[in-house]
Formats: sequence, structure tokens, C-alpha cells
Amino acid sequence: MSIVDVIRDGRAALLLSLMGGIMLALAPPTPRAAQREVSIEPDVRAQVSSGRARVLVELRIDDVGSPERRGDAITRAQDTVLTRLPQAHAAVTRRYASIPLLALEIDAVGLRTLEMMGDVVASIRLDRTVRTQ
Repeated sequence: MSIVDVIRDGRAALLLSLMGGIMLALAPPTPRAAQREVSIEPDVRAQVSSGRARVLVELRIDDVGSPERRGDAITRAQDTVLTRLPQAHAAVTRRYASIPLLALEIDAVGLRTLEMMGDVVASIRLDRTVRTQ
């Protein structure tokens, strides 16, 4: 049976639908986290290449309006990050209640894991002591 015969028989739509379904099934999944890039301070990469680093992870949260709802959104984002991180490669040094940050001590595996969390992580920078002048 030729393509012309399939079209004449009205089975073209079915054939195209099946072909489209096969193409979708073969396509690699696109993770949601990969849709947004995580900004990583270059010093973080340098530090974790030789051990662990204390970092501040800026979280992506929705604009929720009230301070109470903002705090809930921050907690949910922190919980999401901590659930996805392998415990052996990251330790919490501080959870913030009113700003979308999470202070961690991480190694290279922890950094790579955070880098894949673009849906909830906006940026990663070194946690430095700032002296007032």
C-alpha cells in the first residue's frame, strides 16, 4: 500500500498521529529545572574544587504579597532544595525565615546538584563575612 492509497483511505491523520506520538516518545525529557539558569559566582567553583565551601543560595519564590505567605513560600523553597540535595554533600548552616536565602556548606557534588535546580535556585555565591566601616 502506497502513501497515496493511505491518504485516499482517510488513514493519513491516523498515520501522522502515530508518527508524532513515536517522535514524542523518543525525545529526551526536558526537566523543568533546566529551563532556568542558576547564576554561580566563579569563586564558588574554585573553592569547591579543593574541598567544601560555605555558600548563600538565593531561592526563586513567587510574589505572594503578605509577609506570612512570603515566609511560607521561602520555607517551601528551602525544603525543596534540601530534599533534592544529597545529605553527604551539603549541610545547612542557616535557614532564613524572611529572605529567600539558604546558607549551606557544600562540596563539588552539592554544587552540581544545586546547579540543576533552576526552578527553585536563582544564584549561588560565597558566604563571606562583611566588615562594616
